[in-house]
Amino acid sequence: KYKNMKKLLFLTLLFTTAFTACKKDDPTPTYPIEGYWVGKYGNGSATPASGFSMVVESGGVMTIADGATITNSSKAAGTWTLVDGIFTATYTYTSGGTYSVQATFTNDGKLTNGTWGPNNSTSGSGTWFMNRTN
Repeated sequence: KYKNMKKLLFLTLLFTTAFTACKKDDPTPTYPIEGYWVGKYGNGSATPASGFSMVVESGGVMTIADGATITNSSKAAGTWTLVDGIFTATYTYTSGGTYSVQATFTNDGKLTNGTWGPNNSTSGSGTWFMNRTN
């Protein structure tokens, strides 16, 4: 009787361990900051509704555009940093005008709670958000 209980306990532990060890987690994909981003911006307190896109490259350089696509929009070149989950960038359009942005970066491919402003000020002119598309 004792041997049968011991075998039953052993088999129970074996199956429990096997099923627990075989459990597959589907982790949320993680994305680096570098890549192609598309989103919207708004002026003042307006809800972001205007197209906004950018290409963030390694080495702290970027191209940003007023428009839903980077190819058919007014472009600006700039630099960026990412410190403790805060993305900050300053960029200048070829036609003139320098702006700065700041947003919270999450490695699930989102830039949220973004603000933008003139010159080196990252706030005061409106809000924005973007999602990484690649």
